[in-house]
Amino acid sequence: MNRLSRINTIWRKELLDTLRDRRTLIAMIFVPMVLYPAMMLGSLQGFELQFSRLTKEEYRVAVSSEEVRTWLRWVLDTDAARRPGVEGLPAEKVIELAEQREPGASPNEPPLSPEQSAEDAARAHVRENPPEYTIIVVPNADRLREKVMSGDAHVGLLLDSGVPARDSTDSTGVTLLVDQTDVRSQQIAAPGLHGVLQRLADFMLAQRLRQMSLDPAFVHPIEVRQQSVAPPEKVGGSILGQIVPLILVIMTITGAIYPAIDLTAGERERGTLETLMVAPVPTVDLIAGKFVVVALIAMLSAALNLLSIGGTVYLGGLGDLLSRGSPVAIPLNALPWVLLALVPLAIMFSATLLAVCSFARSFKEAQNYVMPVMVGAMIPAVVGILPGTRLEGPLLIMPVTNIVILTRDLFTGRFDVFAIVWVTLSTTLYAGAAVAVAAKLFGQEAVLFADSGSLKTLLRRRFYRPADRPTVAQAFFVLAAVFSINFFAQQRLLSAPGMAGSLRFWLILGAVIVVLFGLVPFAAAAYMRVRIRPALGLTRPHPLGLAAALCFGLSTWILAQAWFTWQQTWLPMPPEMEQVYEEMVAALGDTSPLVMVLFLALIPAVCEELFFRGYALSGLRGGLGKAGAVVVVAVAFGIYHHSVHRLFVTTALGLLLGLLVIQYRSIWPAMLAHLLHNGLSGLSAREDGLKPALTWLGYSLGADGAPPLPWVMAAATLAVVGVVLCVRVTGREKALENGAAILQHGNQ
Repeated sequence: MNRLSRINTIWRKELLDTLRDRRTLIAMIFVPMVLYPAMMLGSLQGFELQFSRLTKEEYRVAVSSEEVRTWLRWVLDTDAARRPGVEGLPAEKVIELAEQREPGASPNEPPLSPEQSAEDAARAHVRENPPEYTIIVVPNADRLREKVMSGDAHVGLLLDSGVPARDSTDSTGVTLLVDQTDVRSQQIAAPGLHGVLQRLADFMLAQRLRQMSLDPAFVHPIEVRQQSVAPPEKVGGSILGQIVPLILVIMTITGAIYPAIDLTAGERERGTLETLMVAPVPTVDLIAGKFVVVALIAMLSAALNLLSIGGTVYLGGLGDLLSRGSPVAIPLNALPWVLLALVPLAIMFSATLLAVCSFARSFKEAQNYVMPVMVGAMIPAVVGILPGTRLEGPLLIMPVTNIVILTRDLFTGRFDVFAIVWVTLSTTLYAGAAVAVAAKLFGQEAVLFADSGSLKTLLRRRFYRPADRPTVAQAFFVLAAVFSINFFAQQRLLSAPGMAGSLRFWLILGAVIVVLFGLVPFAAAAYMRVRIRPALGLTRPHPLGLAAALCFGLSTWILAQAWFTWQQTWLPMPPEMEQVYEEMVAALGDTSPLVMVLFLALIPAVCEELFFRGYALSGLRGGLGKAGAVVVVAVAFGIYHHSVHRLFVTTALGLLLGLLVIQYRSIWPAMLAHLLHNGLSGLSAREDGLKPALTWLGYSLGADGAPPLPWVMAAATLAVVGVVLCVRVTGREKALENGAAILQHGNQ
């Protein structure tokens, strides 16, 4: 039975057992399909009923004198809003209706903007439909404030001067005292009284203008209106994007919790874990089968939650309640994209929960371990739903936050390819690291059988055995950690004003590269007891390897330029990004060629190769095989350069460099090819570099930036020669590979 068959058998058996557990079914099916409609519709309808009941109560207004009380009583009794259909009428008609002073039904509620929140809509409704008021007199201003604070009065009213006369031409200020902690004061009494006084002000203004024979438009030379241009789908997406992403993140994690606990701590508590481990199945196959089950249930939970929320909004009338009659449509076409964005998130948390729960000795203990994971996920999720957050800068790679913001953007119809690529790739990288760590933990005896198994098995050096290369878990962990630190450091450096091209810029850039890509591999290998020379490939280079490196280094810079030119026809660089790129090129033009070669060619070639083709490639090779390790490291190499427009070129270069190291077992040819590629790319465009010599040889870029076709064809031929040299394996190399395979089979 091969590996895939074993994994298939394991995950199918575990899935059937897990689906028999009622806790999993409740978390995955009952909560989204039953509780969501009840909670969302019930809470909103409850708010509507509560608000309707509050508006029918009588509210107390505290004033400072009997004179003010008499005036305010007259204002309330003559309020135009107590007659139906007065909104939108001319001021003269409002005066007419106010002077008639006949009580009637409440006016029709004006249409509300779809951008208004429920709180704003409630205040607007009360301003147009004020409640009934009782007026009490409190002569002292300080006592009046105390009345409002104690709740004896719902709102206080203070006049800056005397009571305004009906025919007066003076003005007076009115202060409303409000208790912000009391919903009756903040949401009902104060907004209603504010609306009454505003209508009185409009009434008096219209009366004064009529006495002076002036048109009301005289005091309003410019009338400003707001008109929403958002289509109904975008309005619906905005409604969903306010809370749905956070719910989806929470429920995706919740869906993975019980399977992860049951397949780790549950197995240990039932006493079946030891039996499972002595089965003639490799540990990696066991953890792969269990991980597939947890990830699958997490994704199913996310899908069911997404469908339930969409159905509640679309079929349950929640959209109409939230939009208050405004045209709204649910963007159903965004749901598949949202679900696709949740896949790497589900994988990452499934692996994380599987790793965390591996430490628990009982189901109860595992539940305690899960709580920090939930809190750790909630914090970045809340950051993602904050108003004004945009998917840019550090938020592009911040775990959970980037998924929340991307989900919100997808609901509102923003399909930014650049953002989708970076969010997906960065989350996939984190997911890979989490999977590798979970596999590492599940295979350790200290975690599986010892009562003292804890996180120290990952951190304490004495738990590591000497090895020639790091494990897959160690390689993925270092890749993910350095990726985040490098992103923040590079963003900070590039955003600093006046730094580009300065000596300080080059020194900081060089220090970042040396520390993260040069020293980290040595430090990680030394701490984890990995022999540095074989792990980093610091062996004597083969002559054919150096020849292949020369072929790659002398050709890839021309092919990269040709690719960029063609890529502009179907993936043009945004104007703002192009401006930043031109500014960086201009800054490089003032830099000495030697400085540029040192910091952009030599240091990156040495340090990045030690990190990617040295530490990372040797670690991933043991678990993913040659081809898988080369591809994963190449993709990571492309992601680390933080440019979607350079992603293909850097990934392709990473594939060639990985092929060099895999075939010739030495890092030096990759360093040589990397150095030539970076150095020739930079010097070929400089007048004080290689540009004059290349022009004399016939190399000059066309109007579209493309290199001459003969040069492109020659570079392609040279690259093919390099590939041929790499795939050539000598008899001695085959014998070494066969011997290693025999030893590995014997160890298993």
